Amino acid sequence: MIQWDILRAAGVAAYLALFLSVAWGLVSSTSLVNRHISKPASTAFHATVASAGLAFLAIHLGGLLLDRFMPFGAADLLVPFKTSFHPIPVAFGIVAMYGMVIVLVSSWARKRVGTVWWRRLHLLAVPIFTLSLLHGLFAGTDSARPWMFSIYAVTGCLVLFLVIVRGLTYGFRPPRAEPVERTTRPTTSAPERVPTV
Repeated sequence: MIQWDILRAAGVAAYLALFLSVAWGLVSSTSLVNRHISKPASTAFHATVASAGLAFLAIHLGGLLLDRFMPFGAADLLVPFKTSFHPIPVAFGIVAMYGMVIVLVSSWARKRVGTVWWRRLHLLAVPIFTLSLLHGLFAGTDSARPWMFSIYAVTGCLVLFLVIVRGLTYGFRPPRAEPVERTTRPTTSAPERVPTV
């Protein structure tokens, strides 16, 4: 029973970490927080939360493999439509898992991938979140509970709102402050010699 609780909690934690990562990525890309939080700190938070989500996902999958109440094989968790338990929602989760790994690996290897492809692959973040939401909503055993349904509703609406804001502000960047010119001390030249007669 404890194992069942752990794998369910890990699944919810993985979803919430993915939500925080996607939401923060959308917020930071609209330049709403750049004035108050440095770019390195924002990037570090974004990457840490995403990595934590992947770790929770690994615990979730490991728990499903070890659980005897509802036995899953490795193929059931890695191959879409292989399982007989809610095959479509589980397939959503599997595809989201692969997408999450792709986005994270591309971030870790950003220098090798290049900025253009890194940005293109990052566009998968919102579809990945959507598939994760559908997976949890229709395959999760806690979805019928009001608190869990409320989490899905609130997080889904927030991401939708942020996507709309991001779309409306695409290409807009607040004007940067003019660089302050450095004042230099006037150099004192040697006094001119007055020719003597």
